[in-house]
Amino acid sequence: MKVLGFMTGTSLDGVDMAMLETDGEDRVVFGPWAELPMPAETRSLLEATIRAALNWPRGEAEPAIFDEARRAIVECHFRSASDFLTRNDLNFSDFDVLGVHGQTVLHERPKNGVKGRTVQLFDGQAFADLTGVPVVCDFRQADIEAGGEAAPLMPVYHQALVENAGLDLPLVVINLGGVANITAISDKGLMAMDTGPANGLMDQWMRLHGRGDFDHEGRIAASGRVHENIVAQYMSHAFFRASAPKSLDRYDFTLQAIGGLDFEDGLATLSAFTLQSLLAGIDLTGIKPKTVVLAGGGRHNRHLVDQIKTALAPAAVRLAEDLSWRGDALEAEGFAYMAVRSLKGLPISFPGTTGVRAPLTGGRISYPKASRQSLAG
Repeated sequence: MKVLGFMTGTSLDGVDMAMLETDGEDRVVFGPWAELPMPAETRSLLEATIRAALNWPRGEAEPAIFDEARRAIVECHFRSASDFLTRNDLNFSDFDVLGVHGQTVLHERPKNGVKGRTVQLFDGQAFADLTGVPVVCDFRQADIEAGGEAAPLMPVYHQALVENAGLDLPLVVINLGGVANITAISDKGLMAMDTGPANGLMDQWMRLHGRGDFDHEGRIAASGRVHENIVAQYMSHAFFRASAPKSLDRYDFTLQAIGGLDFEDGLATLSAFTLQSLLAGIDLTGIKPKTVVLAGGGRHNRHLVDQIKTALAPAAVRLAEDLSWRGDALEAEGFAYMAVRSLKGLPISFPGTTGVRAPLTGGRISYPKASRQSLAG
């Protein structure tokens, strides 16, 4: 099937789109991809929506701003996709299905026997009607309702890429997004978990000081001094005592612990915290990887990458591009791949990746009204 996948991360910086031709199993053929910036007004609305979500009590009706945000996200996706298709001489009719992650505004992991909550805002029906193409979205809800963590979901796609590349096992894929997560592939099966913050806290620290959106190549962090006592304070968080698999919201950790540090030392300390949390997560898998693949925006942070290479030696640490993968498109590709699996009823989450009791499919499928009428006829 020809699929266009969409991903909007917690950084709220843009819409990633990637075309795949895939059977949702072994076949993965790359098409064009792009990232288009999120309009400033949409980003401001989503920031307000996240604040509302973080203060949303369980059991109460969802905040009214959610519907406004859904409409804005659909409009943003439609404009971005239309631009993308025009640039690549494509049409919506060229695709069999669209796979859309939606915008995460809240993620709470299961705790003390209480199911978690996760919200990825989107309106699949509205998007299907706009585009005339079936849409799969809301990939995480089935898992959360079954008692799973609902994250990470990318391992099933990582596994397909690794199998196609014939890489040496055991192997770990590290995704350095706002939150860091890992996929471990070995003879023990597929394992995964969120490990801690990656770019999220460092980017917040940059913006707080009016120094831009990110630390280019980690140069500022490399110039600062690590405050090991604060790294230890972060690592004392209850999350690191929890067994795997486990998941995080970007806002589970804050900048409070480094509030008294100067700018450079703050970044150096956050970078060291990211490293230590990654190492703790890899230790939980119980494997010693021969190969480590870095994906996500954090792979551009040369200082962090060098730290990871040193800490994980003698493992071969490679960037996604070294394997002809597209590091910035990987998540959009993943949700394209999972859209096909959803249509086929194939699992997208597993006991070793989200803690769900048995392999489970997911995703909500919306068909364009015209298609429904045709099928009914």
